[in-house]
Amino acid sequence: MLVGLMLMVYGQSVNHRKMSHFVRQAVAENHHHSLTRSIDGERRATITAFIRINGHQTDDILRKYGCRKYAQWEDIVIASIPLGQVEALAAERAVSRIEANRCAHALMDTTTLVVNALPVYELSDNHPAFTGAGVVVGVEDIGFDLTHPNFYDASGNYYRIGAFWDQLSKDTIGSSLPVGRDYLGQAEILACGQSTDAPTQTHGTHTSGIAAGSGYDTKYRGMAFDSELCLVSNAVTEDIEYIDSADIYKYTSAIDALGMKYCFDYASLQGKPCVVSFSEGYNPYLDEEDSLFSAALDHMIGPGRIIVTSAGNEGVEKTYFEKLATQQEAGAFVRCFRELAIYRLTSAEPLRLMLYYYKGGNSTPTDTLSFTTAEVIIDSIMSKELICGEDSLKLSIYRNTSSFLDGDVYQIALKANRTLDSFPPLALVVGGEGIIKVYGGSKMAFASRGDVDQRWSAAQKGFNIVAPGCFPAVICVGSTSHRLEIVNEQGEVQHSMDGTVSGMLSPFSSTGPTMNGLMKPDVVAPGGNVVSSYSHIAHPENAIVGWSEFQGERYPWAADTGTSMSTPVVAGIIALWLQAKPDLTPEEVREVLSRSCRRPDTSLDYPNNFYGYGEIDAYRGLLEILGLTKIEGISLHQPQRVQVRPVNGDLQILFDDVPQAPVAVKVYNLSGFCVYSESMRLSGTEITIDLPLLPQAVYAVQIETQDKNIQGSCLIRL
Repeated sequence: MLVGLMLMVYGQSVNHRKMSHFVRQAVAENHHHSLTRSIDGERRATITAFIRINGHQTDDILRKYGCRKYAQWEDIVIASIPLGQVEALAAERAVSRIEANRCAHALMDTTTLVVNALPVYELSDNHPAFTGAGVVVGVEDIGFDLTHPNFYDASGNYYRIGAFWDQLSKDTIGSSLPVGRDYLGQAEILACGQSTDAPTQTHGTHTSGIAAGSGYDTKYRGMAFDSELCLVSNAVTEDIEYIDSADIYKYTSAIDALGMKYCFDYASLQGKPCVVSFSEGYNPYLDEEDSLFSAALDHMIGPGRIIVTSAGNEGVEKTYFEKLATQQEAGAFVRCFRELAIYRLTSAEPLRLMLYYYKGGNSTPTDTLSFTTAEVIIDSIMSKELICGEDSLKLSIYRNTSSFLDGDVYQIALKANRTLDSFPPLALVVGGEGIIKVYGGSKMAFASRGDVDQRWSAAQKGFNIVAPGCFPAVICVGSTSHRLEIVNEQGEVQHSMDGTVSGMLSPFSSTGPTMNGLMKPDVVAPGGNVVSSYSHIAHPENAIVGWSEFQGERYPWAADTGTSMSTPVVAGIIALWLQAKPDLTPEEVREVLSRSCRRPDTSLDYPNNFYGYGEIDAYRGLLEILGLTKIEGISLHQPQRVQVRPVNGDLQILFDDVPQAPVAVKVYNLSGFCVYSESMRLSGTEITIDLPLLPQAVYAVQIETQDKNIQGSCLIRL
């Protein structure tokens, strides 16, 4: 039964075509507020956005419309724009694009998992040569406890955070930053103590610890534990309570880009290379909608400047379906545990959109809502409402043209009077002559229901890499799982989600390709049950595995699961590689990954849209960067039951057990020349080798014997 119809049109479509979907929505909302309330005496709403301006009058044009510029790369600018001036700015001939997207969300799994074992990829005494010294690790995230001992060195004496930008801070007097303010040096940062959202968030404390924490008095040491930290506390959807409603459009993807630039700028002032870890993301409207965000990141990266981002946790659900040109119709059942579900749809041809409602166990639809292309005007929202008994469902569709596609783009919103999962089955069906693609997300997914109507079984996984992980510039990270059972400090046992296989891709990890066909992720790393620092202000009690006492406070250590955790693992490893090669580029990182990653699923060709190049191997990658893999016979793994230590220019080797076979020890310099070689039979577990006088440098020590647990290579610094 059709009971309602609404049509809303705004603005001039010729200008709207230059705007991204999110900017159009912001303009429409601003128009609505201007009509429904007086704005006298209120602050003028602005949006932080990317702008592409051609010509030499950039500053004059921005000044004309009251914009404030914060960054520029060639013809791409990040600026704040008064929302009431966006359409006029878009009308300028020199302006070809105005773009922003929503702020991201933290990419943790929905269930907190706990582990009381060694952290993923903990560096051991066998690997003292590269620890991140001389490298800046930038982390842009939410919820930072700046006083945690994990951000000191292992002794608790040397503080390692050099700069901190709190984008949610209300203390903005004198700040030149578009939002919030920054703090520089130990005294200012510790006086601040925590990010604005620290009372409710701890995500950044955890991810920073994984990438670069010292571990303090625990075994939970991060990857690059001697690096310097630069932290940015940005705003995500979980932070909405901390943002004034008048400032909501200041916090966009453009601000996230400025956060990454802040880290690179700080590292440049220190004369150090930098890797930025970003464990957040959002479901893009379409990848091409973020073309300026992607281009800005292209300009940021380069030698010694690398960005690492999460693939997303969208892998469990089916988030995509497609109607082929050879099909008349295709569809899937809505799977959503909220009252509102939003989907994106692209089509180059006229189309029909149907919503089939199955009530009372019927195998044929009892009610139908439908649209055709002709009914929906460009840059308008049309809505229809279905009321059936106690159920109420409104379907709204927003249509706009795309600057990147031969066809139109639609946003479809389903709003119900109760959560959609509690509704009778609902099938979203599309029809027409050409190819139609429909995208959802993990919270707005699809399913097949053969028990209801087997016609609508087009739902599939993939095409769910989040932004900015879907961009070419970044190293995009998926997750593998290695612990299937975990225990917290209360002795409570929790199990990994169904379908988890040790050493393989985590079920939740997003997979490619991207919407525009790019292979992603680039690499995977352990992201299940990773232990690191948690805030002493806000933390879930059931996640804690231990505590540290520091300066009169108790600080927790806990575990989480998600691509949020695998991302800083990779960022920390790249920091080690940057110490070895400070001018390492993102493309060189991909080349190293292609030659050094472990391939968990041997049935697949690599790279692929599940594992990328495979699971990262820190040591083998380091050997690649140092050129040591070219040494004939060098082992690509470290020995397991032996420790190698430099002691006053000599070499001390400690074995767990007395070797039963002769042991050969060879030492190579980074040019591949063997500077020492000797074979010996040992009667004890310890030996000290008197090395020739060698220059201070990094050397590779190769141990050869019949025992595979002893055989291997390691790096030392003399």
